[in-house]
Order: sequence, then structure tokens, then C-alpha cells
Amino acid sequence: MLRLDGPASATMSGPRRWFVKAAACALTLAIASARLAAAGPASGTVTSPTGTIAPKFAIAYVVRDMRNARTTNVEVLLTDTAVDAVRLRDNLDPHVTAINFDELRDRNYLLLWVRADGSVSMNATYSKTMTQYLNDTAGGLKAELTTNTTAKIAGRVFSAAPLKTMDGSTYSIDVTFAADVVPALTGTPLPAGGGEPARAFTAFLGALAKKDWAGIKAGLSPGMLPHYDHSYDTPAENLASAVDILNARIPVTKAKVTGGQLLSPTVAVLEMESERFGTRVLTLVKMGKAGAAWQYDDSVPAGSLR
Repeated sequence: MLRLDGPASATMSGPRRWFVKAAACALTLAIASARLAAAGPASGTVTSPTGTIAPKFAIAYVVRDMRNARTTNVEVLLTDTAVDAVRLRDNLDPHVTAINFDELRDRNYLLLWVRADGSVSMNATYSKTMTQYLNDTAGGLKAELTTNTTAKIAGRVFSAAPLKTMDGSTYSIDVTFAADVVPALTGTPLPAGGGEPARAFTAFLGALAKKDWAGIKAGLSPGMLPHYDHSYDTPAENLASAVDILNARIPVTKAKVTGGQLLSPTVAVLEMESERFGTRVLTLVKMGKAGAAWQYDDSVPAGSLR
């Protein structure tokens, strides 16, 4: 219990029939994607001294458990305005993407984290003051899930009595929701150690360690390179900036790629174990293949490792 304040016709033949079939297939896929992306219903309120949050829509997606990154939870975002969940498919960090939707700018929202055992945590966020009310089912929050599968989540989360914050103020919650679950990243498993994409990433980390500007640039994807190679800076300045930013972004101490997934012939996501501030952590590293070379395209922290 915590409050945080801070900032086709049969007579057709040849190419024409193929075109009609292809168009029909594309339409079917578009309809399926639209259904998948549609937000589900939500109702109820979160009431606190800061105000009332009254969600109308729910989307759900799989996220890593930040306290145990080898496991996943379903995160449910409850909002008073519709958002498009399709943008979370094959997303490296759906949580960060979701809470930064343009539609949610200056709007309040509720996040629920549903674990496989049915336990639930919440975070009600008031955007203007960044006041947050947090709780879980070990601290008075109640959860009644009618559906808790890999494909769909539905239920009610409520407080049987007002919940107290550390400063003594109280708040209450009673919301219901239902949403299809956007699945986690899925692809073909890479071999132990990550295979070719991992070897390229290891070479990139080697160039970073040696402060080899040519090697660093060669290891950056076309989308990432402009963020580090600025025409208005000297090569030495670009190198210094890149080393600082990349070392802050990628925890390289005792780094080891353990595996990952091939999402497409040109996109792979690696799982890298390393250490940061004395804690073992997991990082997801996105690699892109441009021509014959795999290059670093993005990375996000997945959480700590037990």
C-alpha cells in the first residue's frame, strides 16, 4: 500500500484469380488484426484524494516480471480513451510503449499486473502530478478473475475496504475488465549462445570496450547510427558520446548471451545476462540484419535475475 508522488469468381483464371485470392486473404488478415487490436471493455473507478479514474477500455499484453525476468506477467492497461493494442505486437518493451501512447498524454490510467497464480498488483497513475497509488493482493487488494489464459484476461479487482497509504490517506478501487492478450515476442529459438546474431553483438561490445569508433559504427544498424554519428560533431566527440550512452544503456559487466529468438530472417532478439550495480540482470537486445551483417538495433532491460 503505497502512494508515490513525482514527476473472387470461379470463371477467373491465371494472375487475375491469384490477385483476387490474395486480396481476399489480405482483407481477412486485416479484419483479424483489427479484432486483435481492439480494446476490450472496462468499468468502475479508482477513487483517491487525488481524484477519480474511471476507465472505459482495457488492453492486455505480456511483459517480463521485473523482479524475476525469466518469467512473465500479463499487464492490463485500463484507460478512459481507446488505444490501439496492435502497436504492442512484436514490441521489445510493450510496457514502456503502452504508457507512452500519445492518446494517454495528460490522462490518468490504471495498470494491473496479473500473475499465473492469479495474484494481482496495481498502479493507479495521475498524470498531471505523477501521483501513484500502488497495492497488491498481499496488501488488501482483491482479485476475482473469470478468465486468466494466455489468450484472454477478464475479471474484477477491488478493495473490500478503503486502502491506506503510508501517509495515512485512503483510496479505493473497484474495476472490471476484459481483453484479449497480445502475446509475447515469438519466433524461432536461436541456438544456445545466440548463434550468428550473438557473435555480431559480441564483436560490437568488443569495439565498444576498445573505443573503436569504426567498429562501433559498423556494429550499429542504419536506424541507430544517426543517433550517434552527428555531422556537427568531430569523430572524437561522436566516439566519446557513443561510448558514454551505450555503456549506460547496455549493462556490459560479466555479459553473456544465453540465447534468443529469430523473429524473421532479418530480426533477432537476444537474451543477455550481465551485472549492474552488483545485481544479475537480463537485457533484451534487438539485432537487425542489413545485407550480410547483423547489427545492434535496440536494447531494453527485462529485469533482475534470481
